[in-house]
Amino acid sequence: MVSFEKKSYESAMELETNLDRSSFLISEEISESNMFIKYSNDFVDIGFIYYDVGLEPQIELLAQSDKIFLGVNKIYSCLDYDSKSMLFKKELPSLLYEILVDSDAQYIIYVCELDIFVYKNDGSFLWKMGFRDVIEDYYLEGNESIVIEYNDGDKINFSLDSGKTK
Repeated sequence: MVSFEKKSYESAMELETNLDRSSFLISEEISESNMFIKYSNDFVDIGFIYYDVGLEPQIELLAQSDKIFLGVNKIYSCLDYDSKSMLFKKELPSLLYEILVDSDAQYIIYVCELDIFVYKNDGSFLWKMGFRDVIEDYYLEGNESIVIEYNDGDKINFSLDSGKTK
């Protein structure tokens, strides 16, 4: 597993000054109350400018596919660090909780407050599902499905490859 070094900055200008030319910047609207964070390793620097709502930026690097899946708050993206390009950058309908990767690194799941989005490890979109109730808990069941639990105790098990319920 390739890890990232995290460094905080006092302003957007300070963060941007400390990013090299081949880095990526993921930014919400800039204000004084933003967090200014840079994650770096031997492959890439990634800067984040975001509102602090208590959720940390999420980064998953998949060395076998040269892809980095990341997100913060309502922004998510996929980067190809080998070609130094962004495959996609999109806005989420609800807050991002976590990015999950199955143990075979075939599926990447963006788990949000009211939604899940599933991608293949090459960055191609598979499926998404929106929910009426807030997701209370979630976990991968093997390499084949994700279980979503609600605060009333209901559980739904979705196939990772198709999105069909099990």
